[in-house]
Amino acid sequence: MMGFDRTSQGAAVAPRTGRLGFRVAAICAVSLLAGCASLTPDECLHADWRAIGYEDGAAGRGMERLADHRSACAKVAVTPDFAAYQAGHASGVRVFCQPANGYQAGRNGYSYTGICPADLERDFLIALEEGLFVYQLELDVDAVASEIAQVDYDIDEIVEDIEDTEEALEHDDLADGERRRLRDHARRLSRDLGRLEAHRGALVVELREREIQLRRHVGR
Repeated sequence: MMGFDRTSQGAAVAPRTGRLGFRVAAICAVSLLAGCASLTPDECLHADWRAIGYEDGAAGRGMERLADHRSACAKVAVTPDFAAYQAGHASGVRVFCQPANGYQAGRNGYSYTGICPADLERDFLIALEEGLFVYQLELDVDAVASEIAQVDYDIDEIVEDIEDTEEALEHDDLADGERRRLRDHARRLSRDLGRLEAHRGALVVELREREIQLRRHVGR
């Protein structure tokens, strides 16, 4: 399978989880696979198995979805029509396995199970990889932004601690040992604050680079 050479697209920032290749995040795509429950008893009793297969295929679900339907319909003693479901599913996946759908599936973190026919799979997977790359960039942007928010919280806590310590040091009746302890504590807090501020600066730079890379790919 073909991959993308991202080294020529500016200063690339490697995803925090590594190069994607065709590895797909193992989650259910929100827009494509929403509503993972199978059929209701009434739907089982009036099932058009070819249509059900088509809908599952067009939504990017694999043939293993039939097992869910079989389990659901067993409650009302209905056995799925495998041949009809398979025929509908084969038609549905040809609708799903188009490059535009592949890219959008990747943007949603779609877990590919090999459902596309050979004549459509290559182009679908190329588009899927690009969508997954953008999806990972979005996750990375969110992760860095969250880390900055946590660092900001930690900085606020340290600043408050420093202020309390400095206020305590203003008391004239402190014992020498307690005053030394408070001064040592203030120095440690100042060092911690400096490290956090430096770390925050590096995170801001990283966030800016990742946002630029994300805009570059989304805007293409």
